[in-house]
Amino acid sequence: MSDDLETPVDPRDLRPGSLVGPWRVLERIDSGSYGVVFLVERASKPEAGPFAMKMAKQAGDPRFEREAELLRRTQHPALPRFEDFGIWISARGDDHPYLVMEYVAGSILYEWGHEEERSSRDVLEVLAQVAQGLAAVHASGAVHRDVKGDNIRVTPEGRAVLVDFGAGWFPGARPLTDTCAPPGTSVYRSPELLRFTWRFYRDDQARWKASPCDDLYALGVTAYRLVTGTYPPPISETQHEEQRELRPPRELATVTPELDSIILRLLSEDKANRGTTPQTVEALEHAALHTRHVADNPIRLLRVGVPSELEAPSRSASSSGSPPPPSRQRSSADATHHATLALLSWAAAAMVGGFVVLIGSKLPSGPAPREESAPSGPPLMAKEVPTPPIETPDAGVADAAMASVQEGPRTGLPVSAIGLAMPKTPLPGQKKPPCNPRSEVVVIGACWSILRIDPPCGAAYEREGQCYMPVFDSRPPPTSEQP
Repeated sequence: MSDDLETPVDPRDLRPGSLVGPWRVLERIDSGSYGVVFLVERASKPEAGPFAMKMAKQAGDPRFEREAELLRRTQHPALPRFEDFGIWISARGDDHPYLVMEYVAGSILYEWGHEEERSSRDVLEVLAQVAQGLAAVHASGAVHRDVKGDNIRVTPEGRAVLVDFGAGWFPGARPLTDTCAPPGTSVYRSPELLRFTWRFYRDDQARWKASPCDDLYALGVTAYRLVTGTYPPPISETQHEEQRELRPPRELATVTPELDSIILRLLSEDKANRGTTPQTVEALEHAALHTRHVADNPIRLLRVGVPSELEAPSRSASSSGSPPPPSRQRSSADATHHATLALLSWAAAAMVGGFVVLIGSKLPSGPAPREESAPSGPPLMAKEVPTPPIETPDAGVADAAMASVQEGPRTGLPVSAIGLAMPKTPLPGQKKPPCNPRSEVVVIGACWSILRIDPPCGAAYEREGQCYMPVFDSRPPPTSEQP
């Protein structure tokens, strides 16, 4: 610790210039449920460049030592390079483990997807890199157990890196939970894991043994979400029930047959049909190299509207308990979540970069539409404007957001399949600060409401893993503005 900085009680209070072992803190760059991430440099060799330091919020958190061990065991370009592991002692005398690794400057996968239009070849190349990283992990006998878009970074040069191994497992690792389900994210869990959990959720001794098949299924969910903007439908409680109606990605977006086939194989309910990790790498690499030129066309939705599969389970699973079977999962909170999505699908169109884009209502059931060719024209997805991090209130604002929506023309222009990015400038008629601090936040100089739903966001806008709705002035907009 530098002479003029006192040791704080909480790691979140570490300030620039603080020393943590041989590392000097440059700035805090992120904070999650379990840890804080800092940009750091070697105090004795700052010219070596910046590194990322993850420090546990809770003293003695075993996830950080586990992640350090996994990264120490496995080195691959698709994984962050391990640098150091140590203990920071707070002013209270608490031991907070920290991990230092390569700093990967890039976007999370889903943000990368809507920074600009992406093609099937782009997606294949990124997925192939992630699969290569998984193959290296699996070859060491370990599993990641939390593969998802939020744990994949893509650099501006196109390098894909799988991060966050805190939930991972390797032979000899101590259990992180006292439930039958391992830590992870529910919507990405394999059918066999979910069915085991539903069957044994009352059994205190039952424990699921994760395998590479679980990681491969999660990679399939990630790919499906990336190219269609939605999650696959929920799994039934037993394999003997009627199989879920999984719509192939090609029916929802203009993906190539090769990419469609790989995603469907990864999402197979029979784990034997998913293949091995090396086979997945080979399939993705072959498709990326040998697919015809149509693979370079941007991915577009085949019809306007958000598929009803948007009504998916929450993406975050509690590590302290197991999800109950589907028959027990319905609650008033679920009903509110689904009602919000249904209302959002009728929200007004918004002006984005000069184009009026409508996210349609819930699609009626019926025969699948015929495949249409990708429409031509300028990109409909503007690149997201970087904005400083903001502290956002956790408020239930769905009703307020819907009350402020104004009707607009309903046009049938195509929507990019991968997401609706935040516009570069405020929308016409959007409320300007001061915003209501109880339910609104300021983004790009205008007022927005944060919705209590997980991406994909339907008719709302997605930014940094949260869904936003614009708040419009209740006053009639002026007919002209000052230049």
